This record gives sequence, structure tokens and C-alpha cells, in this order.
Amino acid sequence: MPYKDLEKRRACSRESKRRARVRLAYPECRAYICLHQPSIRIGPGVHFENGFFLTTRPELQNMVETNLEYGRHIFRLALVLDLP
Repeated sequence: MPYKDLEKRRACSRESKRRARVRLAYPECRAYICLHQPSIRIGPGVHFENGFFLTTRPELQNMVETNLEYGRHIFRLALVLDLP
């Protein structure tokens, strides 16, 4: 981030805020995989089907990522979605 030039700093700040607004408009879709137990249930609303779970809800994402099996048997998949 250019700190010396005030105009560059403002432009950088505007661009950063614009990117943040776009992220809020399109919630991040996350996919998780669990091959060890393909039909595992973690909690209400989190049920892996054939080893996969896909969600855009932050509370469900947090539930999966705070589970003890995350990082051992449950892993996040990288998705590339082309949004308009």
C-alpha cells in the first residue's frame, strides 16, 4: 500500500473497499471433502453426501472448520467459480 502519496493511498483504499463490497455481494462458496467417512454428520445442517459438502453459509463453514476432524479427515477443496 502506497503510504507516501496521499492520492495513491486514497485510490488503494477505494479499491480495497470496492473488492470488499463485491465479496459481500457474492458470498464465498466453499466445498469440503471427507473420504474417510463419506456420509458424516457434524451438526445441524452439515451432512456430507458421498464425501462432499458445499455451502455458502458462514456459520456452517465455521462449524466444519472448527470440527476436530478438519485437517485430519475433512479437507477444503479449492473452487474456481466465474461469477458475472
